[in-house]
Amino acid sequence: MAFMLLLALLLLAPAPAAPAADAGPAWLGYAQAARLGRQDRRPIMLFFSAPWCYLCKKMRRLVFSDPELAGRLSEKAYAVAVDITREPRLGEVWAVKQVPTTIFLDPQGKPALRLTGYQNRSTLGRALDFVAGGHHRRTTWEAFSARP
Repeated sequence: MAFMLLLALLLLAPAPAAPAADAGPAWLGYAQAARLGRQDRRPIMLFFSAPWCYLCKKMRRLVFSDPELAGRLSEKAYAVAVDITREPRLGEVWAVKQVPTTIFLDPQGKPALRLTGYQNRSTLGRALDFVAGGHHRRTTWEAFSARP
């Protein structure tokens, strides 16, 4: 009897909370980010991925989950995660040929930087600074990212 009661309690107890799969920046929908970006004059980061993409999952797990980067991203830009299997039209509009692809748009919605493949925290943070700081209007990504 005691065993059955213990078993029932274990089965009814709430499971421990698992870390959110999308831990990281406050992900927005494309239309919402576009509206807010124009309104607040902040850049938009489009992260194109697919459920079958190992490197996309790795970026979510190792890069976007970093609290410092996620905080900076949420503060300086609007982040949009685009699953190309669910929103293939956006992939076509932005000519995404491989995932992961990260595209930063300036506050006017114009492409400012396109990064293909896996990007680590350092590179993504530098890319955020490049676009959010307006450096993309004065220099190339190659010259900016080569600076110490």
